[in-house]
Amino acid sequence: MMGKTHMMIGTSVGVVTAMNCPIEAGLIIIGCSIFGALIPDIDHPKSKLNQKILPINNKFFRVLIYLIIGFGFLYQSTKLNNRLSIILGVTLIITGLSHHRGFTHSLLGLLCFSSVVYLIVMKYNIPEMYIGFFMGYVSHLVADFMTMGGIKFFYPWNKKLSFPLSIKTGGIMEELIFLVAGIYTTYNFVKYMTMVPK
Repeated sequence: MMGKTHMMIGTSVGVVTAMNCPIEAGLIIIGCSIFGALIPDIDHPKSKLNQKILPINNKFFRVLIYLIIGFGFLYQSTKLNNRLSIILGVTLIITGLSHHRGFTHSLLGLLCFSSVVYLIVMKYNIPEMYIGFFMGYVSHLVADFMTMGGIKFFYPWNKKLSFPLSIKTGGIMEELIFLVAGIYTTYNFVKYMTMVPK
């Protein structure tokens, strides 16, 4: 699916997840859910996040930048003996070398990226970050599972899995999902803001 659809679904999932939380915790969940919903597509040079990160949006620069950042974190981990730097470095290197809908769209990718966020959460004690990020990331995998392209959920196993009734990326059904998710999100966000615990 397209980035805007993932953002809308991530927002919707975040709002529903935040429903019984105080306002600050709820907004963290929603924000991290949107971020989590966009992360799997960093394996594509023209994704919404890569448009902000990469100086030039092509495959060569995507690979180059993620390898440089990944090896940078690994180098830092040798100096600081930091688990977070090791996991983040390895995750970014695999992301750089992976193709679209490979590593980042798999169970392994979910575990690696979630582990990075979990270690940050443990350090700063913000559990809402992990909850939101995890829910957003899962929403992305489920949404792309519903498309014709499918996902390699058990990467590095090369088999793509997709729902039997697949949706065409950018097609009418995706536009309908975007619209319905937008209405659902707006309704639930207004409901949340009126009954949010103080």
